[in-house]
Amino acid sequence: LVPEVVQRGPVNVTLRLPVATSKMSSFGVRAGDRVRVHGPTLELGDHLLISFDSAEIYSPKQKFTLPMLTDNDVEANLEVVRKTALLFGNMAGLGKLLALTPLGAARAAVGNLNMFASFALPRIVRLQQAFRSEEKNALTDAVRELIGLGPGLTPSSDDMLAGLVLLCVLYAKNRRCTKRASQLIAQVTAKEARGRTTILSEEYLGQAASGRGNEPVMRLCAALLTGGWELVERETRNVLTIGETSGTDTVLGVVLGAMLCIDKKSSLEKWGYE
Repeated sequence: LVPEVVQRGPVNVTLRLPVATSKMSSFGVRAGDRVRVHGPTLELGDHLLISFDSAEIYSPKQKFTLPMLTDNDVEANLEVVRKTALLFGNMAGLGKLLALTPLGAARAAVGNLNMFASFALPRIVRLQQAFRSEEKNALTDAVRELIGLGPGLTPSSDDMLAGLVLLCVLYAKNRRCTKRASQLIAQVTAKEARGRTTILSEEYLGQAASGRGNEPVMRLCAALLTGGWELVERETRNVLTIGETSGTDTVLGVVLGAMLCIDKKSSLEKWGYE
């Protein structure tokens, strides 16, 4: 249950809350409260009712209204996303890996990684290699290594995977690409997430595999693949506001997914060792 400022998403019930109210705890809602559904009404605890009478189902468009950019233009947009995230993102999760995504990234940057990013780095490298090999077993092992890794209600690696998978799915659908790896990584991620991470994160990964994400992330993917740099910068900053580290980690995944789709290697593979 989220206020409208959070925007719509595949697992969000967006509520029209009174002005200046941003948290459900303001209404006395607490973790562990009993939730019951009666027809079009949701009961929280013993005192709060939420009506779905005027609710609309969120169904994001997976086909872009604008034509796809060339891969070279997508690559230029990627630099805008990366630099914006490095300036304004929360680096407590995997965000610092963004400094290693372009070719020629400095070796010194590896020493600045926190424990989560250091642990995830070789696993992301194996994921990239498995994606390029299009071998299902290798891809399954690589995804399995990452799911549930890191801090947060949706762990950092899950947020990264959600962004990566969503971008790959949308790219394939709009480019009419038959690349087997894009289909495989979506199938494998949805399957391997079951029972290996939080319930919320499991659902987010399953939705991403179906080409659905929160509104800001969907807009970022569309801007990256069809828009100009000003739109890309704005939508990147919108995604960065999601959660504590979730937005930044999702942006990392979008960047990595786009690089895989346009066949561009990153310096992660140069430094990705244990």
